[in-house]
Amino acid sequence: MQRVPIPNVRQDERIGSSFNHIIQVVDLTERTDDNTVVWDFSGVSFLHPFFLAPLAIYRQQSTKEIRCENISLEMQSYLNNIYFDRMLHFEKAPKEAAEHVMEHYAERSYTPLCSFAMNDENKDAFSSIVRNIIVRQARVGTAVTTPLSYFLSELVDNIYEHSGSPDGYLFSQYLDREGCIDLCIADNGITIPGSYAKTGLFQQEIDGDPAEALRLANEGRSTKNRPGAENRGYGISTSRRMLVEGLGGSFFMLSGSAFHRYERHGLNYYANVSRFFHWPGTIILLRIPIVAPQGFSYIDYLE
Repeated sequence: MQRVPIPNVRQDERIGSSFNHIIQVVDLTERTDDNTVVWDFSGVSFLHPFFLAPLAIYRQQSTKEIRCENISLEMQSYLNNIYFDRMLHFEKAPKEAAEHVMEHYAERSYTPLCSFAMNDENKDAFSSIVRNIIVRQARVGTAVTTPLSYFLSELVDNIYEHSGSPDGYLFSQYLDREGCIDLCIADNGITIPGSYAKTGLFQQEIDGDPAEALRLANEGRSTKNRPGAENRGYGISTSRRMLVEGLGGSFFMLSGSAFHRYERHGLNYYANVSRFFHWPGTIILLRIPIVAPQGFSYIDYLE
């Protein structure tokens, strides 16, 4: 039976740095021929939310039986509270029922790990409920509430329209000392490069390069043509600009075998992880400041 050590992943200003650890854990888990794998939490005292969310999503999707062992009582309590072992799932739940469940988290610093069915009514209601809970947790002002609503709505819509994923995933953590919200939105769909390949669009520009597919998506080059109207792909591009250039936050995306990192101070690049590594879907990480810079207006970033 393969044992995989889980690292102690602490806070790091570099958004996406947690994926260095995720890649290692996934690689060791997938490399073994054993159907049962043990994740060993010996010595783990802290796990960054941007590590925990992808770890839980990967475990839920994996075909292997993954057991977690040697977890401290304090860490186990936290994992239980965020539903690490079994995510909360909202399957066409009435809005009132979902609101009742999520209301328990209004006075906490996190929302639980959630999966939600991708249909018109469900995704819109769930995005709205989560937004309201996060606003109350972090006491977010009006200047940030509207961008937060935009991020949730546009990025969840992007999953719905392009990924082919039956479910979406969401997790958030309010970090009081850092004055920010760490938000993870994910799917288990065909990936962004896969979406372009499926439609046959922009294949000459992409030329087999997954990182180039991510660049096109983040610049607003959509795979969803709309006859007689705009070829609208602005959800991702507008969200990342509003977050980073407007609010001074950070943006990270992993899709398939490529990633994109965009932060203030000029950090803006696309890269392929490895031809041996493939993430089954897309994960977007947002670090959202709870206080907007003076003079910020979300309208300046709408296209």
